[in-house]
Amino acid sequence: MATKAKGKSKPAKKVTGRASAATKSVRLKQKSRKDAPSNGSRNASQARARGATRHPSKVGSTRASVAAEPASSRSTSAEKLRSKHFDSAVHAYEMGIKLMHADEFEKAIRCFEGLIAGYADEPEIQERAKVLLHACEKKIQEKGKTVLRSADDYYNVGIADLNRREIHSAISHLQHALKLMPKGDHILYALATANALQGNREQALQYLKQSITYRGENRFLAARDADFESLQDDPEFKQLVTPSEK
Repeated sequence: MATKAKGKSKPAKKVTGRASAATKSVRLKQKSRKDAPSNGSRNASQARARGATRHPSKVGSTRASVAAEPASSRSTSAEKLRSKHFDSAVHAYEMGIKLMHADEFEKAIRCFEGLIAGYADEPEIQERAKVLLHACEKKIQEKGKTVLRSADDYYNVGIADLNRREIHSAISHLQHALKLMPKGDHILYALATANALQGNREQALQYLKQSITYRGENRFLAARDADFESLQDDPEFKQLVTPSEK
């Protein structure tokens, strides 16, 4: 009887072994289940990261398109501000620059003066022309510091004085130029503007009339020239700058 009792005790140990194995397998399954959500969360975070990287590119492209619109609108507005004489003004401006590069400063000054007086609808080009005109005057002054000999020498110094509003000195130099070139229409025109700025009505009109006699186009320059502002309402001045009807 004692031996049978011992035989029965052995199966009991086997049962306990199976139970422990079962519990181990259950624990392993639970661990695997816990690992599964962690992988899923990693995938989800990676997906969010991918979405985050894609999103700024769309915003950037949108901003680029929005930024491009004002540029186009500015270009169209700039085109609208251009006058119908824009091409002619640019051509005159480029011609003046070519004369500067050729060291023909006297001719460049005349070109820029005509541009400033004749294209009031292009203020930007006028401002650039004024800057270059002053540059030409400085070059001529550097040359004129030696000796003034020709009519152009006196004329250019007189114009430089006139632009600085040194009227007395301008008239003196221009009168010297006129003695050397009595029919110089540009000299007569400059003397007319200088006298108009000084308030000498009679002399201004006399010089302007002679200038127009030698070169009819000067009447159109005078009609737009701000230096003749004091004579704008003068009947004789209006008659001079108005073309005669044939």
